[in-house]
Amino acid sequence: DVIDIDPTCERLQKMTAEILGKEAAIFMPSGTMTNQVGVRIHCKPGDEFLCEVGCHIYNYEQGAFAQLSGVVSRTVEGKGSVLHVDQLRGLIRPDNDHLVRTRLVCLENTHNRGAGKIQPIENVADICQWAHDAGLKAHLDGARLWNATAATGISEAEWSKHFDTVSVCFSKGLGAPVGSALAGPKDAIKEARRHRKLFGGAMRQ
Repeated sequence: DVIDIDPTCERLQKMTAEILGKEAAIFMPSGTMTNQVGVRIHCKPGDEFLCEVGCHIYNYEQGAFAQLSGVVSRTVEGKGSVLHVDQLRGLIRPDNDHLVRTRLVCLENTHNRGAGKIQPIENVADICQWAHDAGLKAHLDGARLWNATAATGISEAEWSKHFDTVSVCFSKGLGAPVGSALAGPKDAIKEARRHRKLFGGAMRQ
């Protein structure tokens, strides 16, 4: 998919975007890469994102957001690994030259370190609405989103509609041998394509 459009990969990307209710999607080798590209397209060096203290992006990706993109995280301990919007209110940094800029909220569903906890749809909607009202973006680490849908009956598109970008993993609930995808608006995925190349994730056919 790196030199020109690979028809098989293109079908997979279009199908994924349709399932998630997004304009476009892009295939990458791993969920770590889709998460890190998701953070990178929403944040610039010196920006900050908010996340739950046990989440995969913070714990299991070597702090790649700091190493690769110059971004910092601010963690919040959820109640049983579930974040509530009231825990986030007041955490957005004021506009001050001494401070980082708060730009993004990241959620994980299902929550791996939370024993597969499903983030309640009401919490997801409240947090994302709060983020958007405050001018922030919202990213979902949905590596196990298929599992959340299977358990609740709530469609992938219904979960995803609250977020600007969504990462899903094909090797988790679907059992595929490799790969993840990042979905979102066309302009965001076009930008993500550049960063996939930068991170070495543009796989030659």
